[in-house]
Amino acid sequence: MVFRAACIVAVLLLSATPQAQDATLDVLDGETLYEGGWLVTVSRETETRSELRSGGDQVEDPLRQRASYRDMAVAAHYGLRHDLQLSMVVPYVNRSLRIHPQGAPAQRLSVEGMGDLVLLAKWRFYRWEAPGKALNVSLISGLEVPTGEDDATDDGLMLPADLQPGKGTWNPMLGVAATYEPERWRFNAVALYMQGGSGGEFETSNEFFSELSVGNRFWLEPYPGPFMRADLALRYRRSSRVHYADGFVAGPPLANDTSRDASGGDLTTLAFNVAFRPRPSLDLQLEVETPLSQNVHGTDLGAGTTVSFNVGVRF
Repeated sequence: MVFRAACIVAVLLLSATPQAQDATLDVLDGETLYEGGWLVTVSRETETRSELRSGGDQVEDPLRQRASYRDMAVAAHYGLRHDLQLSMVVPYVNRSLRIHPQGAPAQRLSVEGMGDLVLLAKWRFYRWEAPGKALNVSLISGLEVPTGEDDATDDGLMLPADLQPGKGTWNPMLGVAATYEPERWRFNAVALYMQGGSGGEFETSNEFFSELSVGNRFWLEPYPGPFMRADLALRYRRSSRVHYADGFVAGPPLANDTSRDASGGDLTTLAFNVAFRPRPSLDLQLEVETPLSQNVHGTDLGAGTTVSFNVGVRF
């Protein structure tokens, strides 16, 4: 009965129209830590975004707006039971935006500080195993807490929503993840929905994230020996359409620009990840994620290639 109910939840999530995200180890999969186990991770992510118009067309001058993201996150995961994992993710953001309006000097806005804290619980409700094989399925629930500043300014100008360290709203999330590992292979599927809250400086969109990935342990020594794994992941994100007052979306409104009345859109990416575990207590991962297709409502900042590095310590 529990398994059937979870499958129904998965179908509902996959047919919804939102987006969500979380960049840390051991969250978006079907496995949980062993009882009493800890995993502490530190991640660093860099990305450059350029302005994008509705329909996926790049603006004529790509330097008109360009944003740089250099975000970090520290996360702690604890195995409360063998099938229940609790997690806390603390992000720290460092972001800047370069604006070059036609016929006017270029401006640079920047912000740095703590982002929104994320609390997560993962319940592994189903496990099947056979010699050399295992299937784990988990429900994921969480809450994004408004600990980051959502009204940051630079030189007297309000920073755009994309650059704000926080959203200023309480945002619950729910998802499902399944991980199947036959021999050296690893297959992972996840869907996660986040409901946008209200009350912040900007309207918060509903978000949906999904992933299908396949990985292979191409180097595997007997335990506790090292292993390396390569993963290829197809990801889809959707952010619901939201509107902002005075046409303020991806940056300070430009003269005679009436397209800045909405934000949100769709993004499909391809990611390549290499994981290295030199010993059971240490995880290292390097990932490159690049857009395959994207569409925004109005004019917004289009996603760029993201490079992230994760270090995890288990004890």
